[in-house]
Amino acid sequence: MSRVLPELFAAAVRRDGGAPFLTYYDDATGERIELSAVTTANWVAKTANLLVDEYDLESGETVAIGLPPHWLGVVWALSAWSAGASLTTGIGTLAITGPDLAIRGQRETVASALLPLGGRFREPLPDGVHDYGAEVYNHPDLFVPFDPPSPDSPAYDELTHDDLIRTAEPVADRILVTKDLVSRDGIGLLVGVIAGGGSIVLCRNLDQAKLERRVTDEKVDRVVEG
Repeated sequence: MSRVLPELFAAAVRRDGGAPFLTYYDDATGERIELSAVTTANWVAKTANLLVDEYDLESGETVAIGLPPHWLGVVWALSAWSAGASLTTGIGTLAITGPDLAIRGQRETVASALLPLGGRFREPLPDGVHDYGAEVYNHPDLFVPFDPPSPDSPAYDELTHDDLIRTAEPVADRILVTKDLVSRDGIGLLVGVIAGGGSIVLCRNLDQAKLERRVTDEKVDRVVEG
């Protein structure tokens, strides 16, 4: 098994790229989006190119993710690792925030409107805040890192790529979750799914009355609480 996260995800794409990898629901808005591993990889490449080409993200720098449970959080985590950066629960060199603009980066702040398909904001953003949806589509679907991470490169606070991969329990199931997959509590589950060839149904604002039907419709093997 690979000991760096971008290679671990690339192996998952090669293994079954067309299969669903991340299915996202928001029961407050009615949004549903399904991303295959290949589609996720395209988003990751576009975002990694954006981070490096537009925001000058370098290997060893940090990215803070201030989003609710959302598919874009997964994309940003994989993109940061691809560029050789690490995630932080503190103040990052760069930060991605939602429409609440809850966090700021030391050097750059990027905001997502959290609209379907990563759509842009409909109103102007404050000075110094970039609109992810307005900028990401201009970048290519292939990313080649200048300085790729090694197994002992930082990946999440004090944890290295090897730490995250070695301690994650591989998940081969299709699981339904409500937790933030890029939080300290959720990152191990995300890595386990990538390592084990599983898939995720991520539900934000879950309507409990819809849970049983969703488990059936999405062919969920198990529900992960928390």
